Amino acid sequence: MKTIYIFLIPVFFVLNGFGQTPPSVTPTSAFINYGSNVTLTATGCAGTVNWSTGQTGASISVSPKQSARFTATCTSGMQTSGASNSVLVQVGLTTSPCNSNVTVSSNLSNIGYRYESSNYISGTGDIEANASVQFKAQNYVQLNPGFETKSGSVFKAFTGKCTELQTREVLTGRQIPWEILWGPDDFIWMTERDGKISRVNPQTSAVQTLITISDVFSNGEGGLLGMVLHPDFANNPYVYVSYNYSIDNTVSGMRVKVVRFTYNSGIATLGSPLILVQNILGNSTHDGSRLVITPELKLFVTTGDAQDLSAPQNDTNLNGKILRMNLDGSVPADNPIAGSLVWSKGHRNPQGLVYANGKLYCSSHGAGIEDEINLIQQSGNYGWPNVEGFCNTPSEITFCNANSVIEPIFSSGTGGTWAFCGLDYYNNDAYPRWKGHLLLVSLKNQTLYSLKVSADGNTVEGPANLYLVNQFGRLRDIAIAPNGKVYLCTSNGGNADKIIEITPIVE
Repeated sequence: MKTIYIFLIPVFFVLNGFGQTPPSVTPTSAFINYGSNVTLTATGCAGTVNWSTGQTGASISVSPKQSARFTATCTSGMQTSGASNSVLVQVGLTTSPCNSNVTVSSNLSNIGYRYESSNYISGTGDIEANASVQFKAQNYVQLNPGFETKSGSVFKAFTGKCTELQTREVLTGRQIPWEILWGPDDFIWMTERDGKISRVNPQTSAVQTLITISDVFSNGEGGLLGMVLHPDFANNPYVYVSYNYSIDNTVSGMRVKVVRFTYNSGIATLGSPLILVQNILGNSTHDGSRLVITPELKLFVTTGDAQDLSAPQNDTNLNGKILRMNLDGSVPADNPIAGSLVWSKGHRNPQGLVYANGKLYCSSHGAGIEDEINLIQQSGNYGWPNVEGFCNTPSEITFCNANSVIEPIFSSGTGGTWAFCGLDYYNNDAYPRWKGHLLLVSLKNQTLYSLKVSADGNTVEGPANLYLVNQFGRLRDIAIAPNGKVYLCTSNGGNADKIIEITPIVE
């Protein structure tokens, strides 16, 4: 008889991915300038949230030196979920002007920077632990004895054609130009907050004032603001503007109206004002007032909340909205609310608006975080004042779910605001790097940004590119000429504001 011995070996295991739902992480993507941070929040976990960074907790703050992806898992008892959605945090670097030969001899610390050269870059200094640096040269990059990348730094070197933005002052000595646009006469049309509308010859810098609107009430950030020309200007020489006036000559009496003027080219004046809409609550801040006319000949107008937080979610109030009207001011029959100009709601202070590829994009100022770029949809609710940026706090998530809030396609993140302002779309072969990009200017960060739009137009892809950082001060608006040149206007005050011409040069 054989004796059979049976050994029982205890097996211990942790369930992974069974019975435990992965958490949901917001924001789904973010862009930060180098050195800034963004808060990531995981919801739907009843246990411990474990992040790919090694951190734990429902919310963490991250400040990567280069673009990176982050995920989270949820552990409850002996069960650990699979990974959450992957969040891409993109990090923007400041790009240098393009010079023939670049020598980087000093140590680089606390910086996010990309050096570009049309010939070569020679490096002899150190890249310190808190720096993220790139060398891009058309011919070669040479790292000499003494060059060292310290532990914790990020360094990349590669070859490629360099691009340069050549700038020229077209005009100076102006006082807060608010809107600039390229006219069918090949002049720049410009509003100034004190009430003037002018034509600017971009070649000679000559300024021709067409009108100073007498009832403009200029106070704080209010005054004459947005403008758009009729698309068929030769046959319909109409100029549409949005501006502040006051019913009693006080700040508390400030209102906003949209008015159509008629251009008389024979005597170079604007006249025959026709009020399309008026008595929208105004303020010395938060008046919106960007205008766009779409190919279907509908006029879109942004309005701010005028510091009234009850207005943006109130369908009967025109503040904190994007309005849609016929070119005579009447309500289109296919607007979402019968008899109402309201197209979308939940906006704080939208000051950029552009129609491109059949879609309407809007840039808006955040309160202390989360400046936004939104893709505007009929009947869309964009959350303000209950939501700032993405739906990533418990109260925001509750409100978003209950009200079908549409999240932005791009945000400045939770590290602060950049003061998003003028917005345009570049669709020109003159500068291939920008083709298919939104171009955005900022007041607070004093920067021009380019943001690549996806092929379907629904998202922003890749990191934002930064240009002209702190070179001209606060940047208010942007216009694009048919030849691919780009024009910016500053908003520094002191009768010293400028229009800057940018000529992209591809080496």
